[in-house]
Amino acid sequence: MKFTLRQLEFYIALAETSQVSKAASRCHVSQSSMTVALRNLEETLDAQLFHRQPKGIRLTAAGERFLIHARKIISDSHLAIEDLHHQPETLSGTVRIGIAQTLSAYVLPEMLNDIESRFPLLEIVFQEATAPDLLEALRQGNVDFCLLLTSNITHDDALEVETFIRSLRQLWIAPGHPLLSQSVVRLRDVEKLPFLMLDADEYPTVMTEVWQSSGYQPNEQFRSTSFEAVRSLVAQGKGITILSDLVYRPWSLNGQRVIRRTIEDCITYMDVGVVKSADQPLSPSSQRLVDFLRQLMVKMDRTA
Repeated sequence: MKFTLRQLEFYIALAETSQVSKAASRCHVSQSSMTVALRNLEETLDAQLFHRQPKGIRLTAAGERFLIHARKIISDSHLAIEDLHHQPETLSGTVRIGIAQTLSAYVLPEMLNDIESRFPLLEIVFQEATAPDLLEALRQGNVDFCLLLTSNITHDDALEVETFIRSLRQLWIAPGHPLLSQSVVRLRDVEKLPFLMLDADEYPTVMTEVWQSSGYQPNEQFRSTSFEAVRSLVAQGKGITILSDLVYRPWSLNGQRVIRRTIEDCITYMDVGVVKSADQPLSPSSQRLVDFLRQLMVKMDRTA
């Protein structure tokens, strides 16, 4: 049984976009090439991976299971190539980094091995806290720089802010939700639905402003500081939410699926980046680490 990494990339793109045209555009190939590659993949595996429907593609149960393995194979192949070019750096000392809760949960675990491998002699201390507390720690010199949701903080002249990535916020809903049958989803379609509010990193304030600026009000039914609680409730069909692609995962802890859709008239982003003190230059070790983190986050954003 043989299949190519390219076929797996096509399959993942189709699973995440639900449309051959969008998947082909994402992979920079023609729709016919995409269709042929996916048909060959199904024949190779001797399994039906998706159902073709009038308004898109829906994965079969076998397709959902294979998607997990396909993502792991692609991820492992990228790691193998990167490992061949890995060159540890000899910087030493201590760097103290303040990190937002969202990034501590969804970015740090994916970056930590890469950071430790690249800087084996550098002691890196992460401190998780709310944005106001981290900015105060930065002003007091208790951290060297912060990794924050730069879209969720107030910028002032005392801070030097660099945004690394912009992660689109999208609607999260359960499979079978009536909105999936609509070709276009707008904020008015979402307004009356039970809304599940994540209470982390100033998100409620930011999203309330987004709703109000559009002339709508969320029907908030539940608020939680737990990402996984919100994800699981969405997967169970207990409500909907709007969260960024960076924290999106297609499965809840109990193995149920979460699907995301773009809201056509609600294009909003979660910006992620570094915040430094404007009047305190970074040490060479801190600056090199910032440069490396920028590279890692951009790479993560491309695969999100």
